Amino acid sequence: MIKSAVLLAAGRGKRQRPYTDVTPKPLLEVNGRPTLDFVLRAAAKAGVERVCIVTNHLEEKIFAYVGDGSKWNLSASFAHQSELRGNGDALLSVPQSWIRDEPVMVVATDYILEEDSLLELVQAQEKHAADIVMSLKECPIEELAARSSVDVDSDWRVKRIIEKPKWEEIMSPYAASILFILPPQIWDYLPKVQPSERGEIEMQAAIDEMIRDGLKAVGVLQSAPEEWKP
Repeated sequence: MIKSAVLLAAGRGKRQRPYTDVTPKPLLEVNGRPTLDFVLRAAAKAGVERVCIVTNHLEEKIFAYVGDGSKWNLSASFAHQSELRGNGDALLSVPQSWIRDEPVMVVATDYILEEDSLLELVQAQEKHAADIVMSLKECPIEELAARSSVDVDSDWRVKRIIEKPKWEEIMSPYAASILFILPPQIWDYLPKVQPSERGEIEMQAAIDEMIRDGLKAVGVLQSAPEEWKP
């Protein structure tokens, strides 16, 4: 059972401008529902009880929309990411007082999630007794350099993950969406991550290090989650 989730909602949404000049990216609507609503519903369906939402751009609007989380039968709190220095840095913004010695789900909030998509990750974690679970999507090879590359065996055991790989580092047609279940050790690994060439603290680097150290990681092949389009 995964009770806790960190939701990444700090991004500026440059690709969605000018819409994100006045609306934070997670509140852009699809069929009358903000993408954040899709994520919160999927988290609740997966059994999550408490969320910490990492915010920055236009965060007051996200505070007002989510409130205490009770609309989704969740307990919601917030963390401020002062500089947008990658998803690992976003996790490092989560206060120590919120962190528990238990697995945690990490989810981007600009995905239009199917309601069962996070539940499928929880079921995979239980089935495979995995420490780490990630949602994989099949991508055209030309897209992988802007996403991630994941090396899996025939049983979907993940052997490596590289964020924004160089062309020669691409290992498979699979990339990882920002839909993860991570073990409590993630909080020990993240502070050791060195900034990437882009100056970002990348969660994927910590995940790759945990895999190298023997933690069991599995991938779940899912449809690529849709994102908001004008």
